[in-house]
Amino acid sequence: MFRIKNSSDTNDQGSALIAVLGVMAVTMVIGVTVAAATISSLGFTSSTRAGIQSVAAAESGVNIAEVALRKGTCAASYTRATAPAYTAALSYSLSATNNSWINGCPPATVNAQRIKVVSIGDAATNGVAGNVGSDESLVEAIYPVVRLPGIFASGAAMYVHGGVVFNNNGDLFVSESGRPAIQVKNGTMKCENNTVIQGDVVVEIGNLDITACKIEGNAWASGTASLGIVTGNLTASNSTRPSGVGGTYTRNGPIPAVPAWVDFNYDPSKWIDSLGVPFEVRTATGAGCTLPSTLGGTISGKPLIYNALGCANGVKANHGTITLTSDVVIFGNKFDFQNVNQVTFKSSSTTVKRNLWFITPDNTVNSLPTCASGQGNFIMKNGFDITDSVNAMLYTPCRFEAMNNFEWRGQLYANGANDFKNNTAFTYVPLGLPSVDLDTGLPPVGGSIGATGELGAMTSIRDLASAP
Repeated sequence: MFRIKNSSDTNDQGSALIAVLGVMAVTMVIGVTVAAATISSLGFTSSTRAGIQSVAAAESGVNIAEVALRKGTCAASYTRATAPAYTAALSYSLSATNNSWINGCPPATVNAQRIKVVSIGDAATNGVAGNVGSDESLVEAIYPVVRLPGIFASGAAMYVHGGVVFNNNGDLFVSESGRPAIQVKNGTMKCENNTVIQGDVVVEIGNLDITACKIEGNAWASGTASLGIVTGNLTASNSTRPSGVGGTYTRNGPIPAVPAWVDFNYDPSKWIDSLGVPFEVRTATGAGCTLPSTLGGTISGKPLIYNALGCANGVKANHGTITLTSDVVIFGNKFDFQNVNQVTFKSSSTTVKRNLWFITPDNTVNSLPTCASGQGNFIMKNGFDITDSVNAMLYTPCRFEAMNNFEWRGQLYANGANDFKNNTAFTYVPLGLPSVDLDTGLPPVGGSIGATGELGAMTSIRDLASAP
């Protein structure tokens, strides 16, 4: 008996194989699609992350540049190599509207109108799968330079480039926050015989010799320190801790930088009052080389520049009181008050304080005090009084000599001081000089034509496709 084979079995097996192959093909297509979608999604996610990081890094560069500018310092570029990594470059424009820019910081001789910061930021983690377009971002920020009329008050209580000597019962109230109140660039600070200094002191290059004196604050010196008393901390080069230190002693530690000397010449255009009005200029000749008993602008209350540079024997004064009817700037190649028993400066108003500047110009541009031929020291003896109604500043590339009962309210900026002797009193009041920041030794941001330049509020910030 023969068995007959059913052909439908073979057909069923072929159909099953085709179905299996079909399912496998669909699965592979789905797998490839999912993989491609995953890679694409990963690339997109990494690109988004890189974009966020690089923009944040670029904006960090803008912020760092802005902070520096607002502090009165300017560098052509600011760079950070580690995350957030950036390079921020500065440029300035002499126009308030056009698109013409000059690379770098504005020099003192230009009237900059705007500052631009272009910052390139790098992502901490780059994109993957070819998504590298967001690894680097560019951000541009623009700021106006705001002109502030008047004199920018800056600088330490006493800046004595070549050293200073304090003697015999001095009382120096120079305390201020954020910086040393007495600054010596290159020389020795010496103090003896019961002088009290209320404030911090720094000698950048030189020694500190304050035997029988007291510093009520901190002190720094690159050289050695010979002490009476320092109530705060001391940094010096002594091999052992000197006696008389109330706080911590650090040997050869870091000390605050003292700014470079500022060369300041005679330029009336720099002097502008708080309303933007230039100071009146009056030239002293002959008898005018001895200061008059009343001194001020032709219009009451309007500030005056008293140009006594032509006085060969310097500026002098008679015994008595000099009344200021306005703010006054006195330019002279030397000031000689040693032959008067008492000279007093006071305001004509019982309610308005007057500002007074004594200036011997430094006409040599070398960032060093240059006391030229025909110039001389600021000398006062036997009674000199800046009353409570007047704040005064002395600027001289020569030296300051003062003794025998003098009182000063304001600032001192000199090559050096030979004597603070015999019952002297000094109280710090900041005045500053126009068109210069004495805290940095540099012009303020935005140049120095007339009024002081200050960085204004940001007017625009945008992302750039490429560097402009």
